[in-house]
Amino acid sequence: MWCNDPFLSMLKAFGYSVVRMPRADLAPLRLLSRLGADLQELGALEALLAPGPHVALPAVARDRPCPSLSGQRSASLDAGLGLSVLASLVASLGGSPQAARLVGRRARRVSFSFEVVLEDSVALVDVDQYLADARVNPRATHVRRLLEADDLYVTTAVVKSRAFTTVVSDESGTAIEVDVPAVGALAGATVQVSAGAAGECAVRFEGPHALGFGFRALRLFFDNGRYSAFKPLAPGEIALDRLAPAPEWYRGDSPFTRLKLAR
Repeated sequence: MWCNDPFLSMLKAFGYSVVRMPRADLAPLRLLSRLGADLQELGALEALLAPGPHVALPAVARDRPCPSLSGQRSASLDAGLGLSVLASLVASLGGSPQAARLVGRRARRVSFSFEVVLEDSVALVDVDQYLADARVNPRATHVRRLLEADDLYVTTAVVKSRAFTTVVSDESGTAIEVDVPAVGALAGATVQVSAGAAGECAVRFEGPHALGFGFRALRLFFDNGRYSAFKPLAPGEIALDRLAPAPEWYRGDSPFTRLKLAR
């Protein structure tokens, strides 16, 4: 079951939910909707809820240090899941995910820590006032239906970092030595790879851009088209996945249509 996914709890103790594919463009005030076991990003909040006459779009406080997460190690994950996360992180930094395979050749467990973590956030009271004053865009037909079904969320904080360290261990929990130069050669020129802190069998990855790897969000509640309340998303309840593909719609003049599947 998705609710037992250990990946979801990776940042739970720090008060954040996880991003399955970390991204440099993730930011507060983005609309999300639930699709299966994950949340999917739909677009900017103001595209659906335009500013009203009295309250402007909340200001985003950017690049605030987040010492509670900087350098903190996640719980160790099973090698299969941990290496999948590692491959996603390396790919998001612009490197080759094949480096993850070399890191984890003998691994049974994988853990992560992020360095110099920064947070972009908005004040909840500002979001509350904005929503109360905002007007629903009548042209956003599908997204408006999600809003009326109380199935929309908005991001309020994103934590990000340019560098992370991973430690792989064997069945006994002993850290495994990794050929760091070989991993660096395989990762590619855009990702700097180095040994971890002295005395630790760790591999450090650093890229050119900070990646959003965790977030906080609010679930929105509307009554008869007007905003009524919000509820904070519980950390670790659900993850943010890749951007949802745009739906394809067909419209015809006849009440019945013959469809042929492409082979």
